Amino acid sequence: MSEDKGASWAAYYAKLKDRPPRHTAMFAANRFDAPGYAVDLGCGAGRDALPLLTRGWHVLGIDKQPDAITALRASTPTILLPKLEVFNAPFEDADWRTPDLVVSSFALPLTPKPAFPALWLKIWKTLKPGGRFAGQLYGERDTWACNDGPDELLAFSRAECLKLLDAQQIELFEEEEHPGMTPRGRSKHWHIFHIVARKP
Repeated sequence: MSEDKGASWAAYYAKLKDRPPRHTAMFAANRFDAPGYAVDLGCGAGRDALPLLTRGWHVLGIDKQPDAITALRASTPTILLPKLEVFNAPFEDADWRTPDLVVSSFALPLTPKPAFPALWLKIWKTLKPGGRFAGQLYGERDTWACNDGPDELLAFSRAECLKLLDAQQIELFEEEEHPGMTPRGRSKHWHIFHIVARKP
């Protein structure tokens, strides 16, 4: 995502702090009978992690940006801090315990292309049976879908997304495509797949 290069992540998180949680994360959380243990890959300042904590979940937030970890800790009410763990690292390099829920909102496409297959496999290998993944993948017509280099944004066709979910039970699969704006106020064409899937 070229617009993020050299930009202030603290300012970016401040722009997003009052936005509601992503519907994929809440949809997945609502499918459980009781709160459990969630891993938030690319947690940012806690847009999804904080609502999960409030609902009684234990959350491990993983993000490579130190500003994200600082903002998440600062935003978490003291009474909820015992339920929060954080890890400052690229999530493709991180380890986590067996979760009930893995959330990765708009973050997985930033994984280096060579690392994505192993990370995707790890998500499903570590999830408990009956556990869920909730997140987004970018479509091939998204402005940021430049797959010519190893560090560019990952993007997929609809068929490729569905193939990634072959072994899982799809509970939500929505394709979104339209012109719009980025959180930093720049115009772009959005092509996104919103996904919630359950491990059998």
